[in-house]
Amino acid sequence: GGLNSNSNNNLAVASSGGGGAMKNSGFSHSEHIGVSIPEFFDNLSDIDVPPVRGVDVPFFWHIPRTGGGTMNDILGGCLYLTLASDAGGNGDGSENDSLKVTKFPKHFSYVNVDTSSPEGIERARKLGLAESGLADVVVGTLLHEVSTIFTEENKGRMFTMFRHPVDRAVSLFHFVQDTQWRNRETFQKELSSLTIEEFFKGGLAENNWMTRFLTGELTKGQLTTEDLSKAKEILRRKVLVGLLTEKGESFSRFEKYFGWQLKSDSEQDCHEKKLQWAWPLKHRHDDVDEGSALWDLIVAHNIYDMELYEYAEVLFHEQGSIFDKMV
Repeated sequence: GGLNSNSNNNLAVASSGGGGAMKNSGFSHSEHIGVSIPEFFDNLSDIDVPPVRGVDVPFFWHIPRTGGGTMNDILGGCLYLTLASDAGGNGDGSENDSLKVTKFPKHFSYVNVDTSSPEGIERARKLGLAESGLADVVVGTLLHEVSTIFTEENKGRMFTMFRHPVDRAVSLFHFVQDTQWRNRETFQKELSSLTIEEFFKGGLAENNWMTRFLTGELTKGQLTTEDLSKAKEILRRKVLVGLLTEKGESFSRFEKYFGWQLKSDSEQDCHEKKLQWAWPLKHRHDDVDEGSALWDLIVAHNIYDMELYEYAEVLFHEQGSIFDKMV
């Protein structure tokens, strides 16, 4: 598999100037191996290098509508980890602004930073969030900005949950329509009654969000296969992959990898409830049938993300070997 050959590939990158010198003919998803990836990933550890507890900082890359609420609840409310996310606020803006942990009800603890906005992330970086050791997990969507928080000494360790791009797109549409366009404060008449077909046909929908965020190409008109190759290589080297379709196995891998343990029956119970039943922010809507016109329309918008998702499934399977070795 591609994973165990990681260290060789890193050498190949160094010696061949990032050309794909090493080809893995084992499976079709190999044309990207050895492609050079953006420099800001230097502050994120390669996934096959064992994590150093208390030095490396787990970083949950939150892809919207893929179970981030549940992740937040399990990490903070069942495992009692201290999070740096969007909940900690932006400090008091004073000269002696400093990092501290704020306790919330139900065992939640947050560092007083907001890692959901560029300004909040910059403040967290300036105040030395990674070095402080206060955050057990950093949570954020703005991948490039968040990666600036980590340092050579305190690298980030990226993990994420992937969801099928069509399901994610449908969920996002209904979520935004219900919470924003139909909301009294943010009401938008023409969008409030829009159908999902009209939304995609009208060119209003995002396209290839995951590929764009990984490569940093948020505004580029058309992505290319080079962008996809880069995104695949970033996943292969830098991301511990979880799948929404395999959420139990994904969580048990995250916990094993980072050494997180449920200490009591009540924590175990909390964990199981969250994982199986209380999937928060579940938005009720009809699924889109595979092969339908709407399905094809959404796929056409997300051709690179579809490829990337298939590759995430391949990696999920391959990364299993990391855990066979861990006791």
